[in-house]
Amino acid sequence: MKYSVFLLCFSCLILLGTFAQSVTEAEILETCPNCGDYEYVKVRVTCDRATLTDGEGKIQLSKGLIIVTKNSTAFLRKFGFYPDVEAQKVNRRFMLSNQGEEILLLCNGSVEDKFAYGKYGQGITSYTDRNLIYFRNEGIWDFRYADWTNFTPVSDEVKGKIVIFPNDLKIDAEESVVLVSYILTNGLNLKELARNGVRVEIYLDSSPVGGIPVEEAELVKELKPFAEIHFLSSDSYKNFHYKFAVIDGKKVIITTENWKTSNRGYMIELESEKIASFLLDVIGHDRRYSSSPSKISELRGFKKSVIPAPSMKFEGGVEVFILPDSNPTFDLISSSKRELLIEVPYMDLTWFGTDELLYLIESACKNNSKVRILLDSRHSKEKNEKLIEFLNQLAKEKGYNLEAKLIALKGFESLHGKMIYSDGRCMITSANFNEYGFKLNREVGVIIESKEACEFLKKQFYEDWKDRFELADFPESLPQNLPKNLPKIHSPFDFSIATFILMTIAIYTRK
Repeated sequence: MKYSVFLLCFSCLILLGTFAQSVTEAEILETCPNCGDYEYVKVRVTCDRATLTDGEGKIQLSKGLIIVTKNSTAFLRKFGFYPDVEAQKVNRRFMLSNQGEEILLLCNGSVEDKFAYGKYGQGITSYTDRNLIYFRNEGIWDFRYADWTNFTPVSDEVKGKIVIFPNDLKIDAEESVVLVSYILTNGLNLKELARNGVRVEIYLDSSPVGGIPVEEAELVKELKPFAEIHFLSSDSYKNFHYKFAVIDGKKVIITTENWKTSNRGYMIELESEKIASFLLDVIGHDRRYSSSPSKISELRGFKKSVIPAPSMKFEGGVEVFILPDSNPTFDLISSSKRELLIEVPYMDLTWFGTDELLYLIESACKNNSKVRILLDSRHSKEKNEKLIEFLNQLAKEKGYNLEAKLIALKGFESLHGKMIYSDGRCMITSANFNEYGFKLNREVGVIIESKEACEFLKKQFYEDWKDRFELADFPESLPQNLPKNLPKIHSPFDFSIATFILMTIAIYTRK
């Protein structure tokens, strides 16, 4: 008995010793290497003799949470408090490279932790820019810009409405409208509202890709006497790509569309003072980025669809989030275990030089989820076709229940909406599925918990999944007196003269 107790105690001591050895005695937590005079490194130290080095200069550190900066005064002006060590007073050779290098943290002469970035980094740490802060997030390296916000997602139980575009869109307001968009080529009824005494504020991206559309420039001239208009620009946010509106301080519209109603897209209307206040706080912060509009581009074109899509009212929980502050998209995709539906204009499978987005989709496949991906067949068509071929081949090789295809343009110009359905939950967002949408742009999104609303979106996805025509209804044999030299039908997505003639013949022969 005594021998058994001795063995138990001895085993516990070994385990405690092993645990003690596995605890990190020093760790690099955060660094901003390209931040001018306030560049810094933040570390945690518990060992007796710690050294921070970039391979050239060395800084001796005491125990505790330590911030080493280039210039203490510049750091104070930026963050409002003094750092612990001013490198230029201790060792001027310690100066972080803007292009990238490796930072080492030593304990008692041995390397305890290291961090490589820029040309020496991998994946997300290979990305470099001015005022970019690398930081550990639950043990994994990530980055943010020094002036990025940290807005926490807001949830509420709401009464709402899901609208699928193409559809009619009119804003009803009594006191105020704050409308936010990447570009704006549709004036809606904003001038009419302003003339009726409604205060109208508009926020637009100052430099969208390709320049500001001519239609927007003319619209802004038309609305300027009636509305307060801001163009937003920042070195930290590549584009202000979000699209939402707050009406009378209590109603909210979140949409995938730039207030254009002729594409396949999605919109949610809801009543929530809590969410309205949240979005007003966001745009209140972003107003500081007001600037002058950039160059004017060519006409984008606008037409109204004649085939309206459905809409539905619902009650249930929603969670509204702002990117890049929060991004539930990755978890929504990778955690799917039954059915994952993704409908987006295009998709990049890479993530800062890695295949992270492909890994997320494969995670769902490995969970035995049924995965369907629908991409636009008008814009980025060649790129989308290559992606579809790759995913379908991958499914064949690995036995995944995965299929991807182009959308058939049935009564709308193109697929512009971004929607995910995952195991009964769904999401609509302004963010494109790439590094810009998920990380570098200002975006908005909403997770919908209502079963009825998500089933409605799921049903619409499968309607969009269908091809344009059902050729099976054609007769087995056609009449002998067919017109000669019929134009060739190139794809099931083309509605050509030949398609019309064949359909007419089919209907005629069945009578």
